[in-house]
Amino acid sequence: MRLGILIIILFLYVTPFYSQEGSKIDLRNVNVASERLPTIFLFGDEFTIRGRKEFLEGLLKSHFYRPDLKIVINLQEFISGREFSFRHNGAVRINIDSKKLKNLNRYNNSVQSSFYINNFLRNVKSVRIDSSLTGILERRALKNEINMIQKQIDSLNIDIRNDSINIELNDSKNFKKLYRKQKQRIRKLENISVIEISIFTD
Repeated sequence: MRLGILIIILFLYVTPFYSQEGSKIDLRNVNVASERLPTIFLFGDEFTIRGRKEFLEGLLKSHFYRPDLKIVINLQEFISGREFSFRHNGAVRINIDSKKLKNLNRYNNSVQSSFYINNFLRNVKSVRIDSSLTGILERRALKNEINMIQKQIDSLNIDIRNDSINIELNDSKNFKKLYRKQKQRIRKLENISVIEISIFTD
């Protein structure tokens, strides 16, 4: 355990659920008092965090499933003062007591969101941030599929010059089908989370 490392939230900005823009969660360092602070596990190591409640509140309210989510955690080791940061851009998966939280839920898509969040936060026992093996494997499979589709597109009789595409009529239908399929896979790839945040109340 590394209880000597301190994470503090000084600034927390989260776009409301009805916004079209992404969310940003920014954790910065400040000096702490000697009282026992709540903790968070980051890739297996335990850190103290003064603003854990605020961090979780912002996270639950956010569009955590969107690829434009930004998380910045600046860390400082208590003894040596060594500073380093954890930065993540992209969607995250949230698990509550080992069950995946739906993208739209009572915490980010309800007029009573604040009520539900406040009640929930009273029961939080631990928080973990880890790599998502499922997400990593899904991204790897999708990248392979996208590359295979591109090879099929390259095999067609297509002449691309400047901004124009010349293609034979027989290949036109196949090209459109493969192009749409590839775009769908790319969009799906962008929304797969490689980080998961697990919150436990038990």
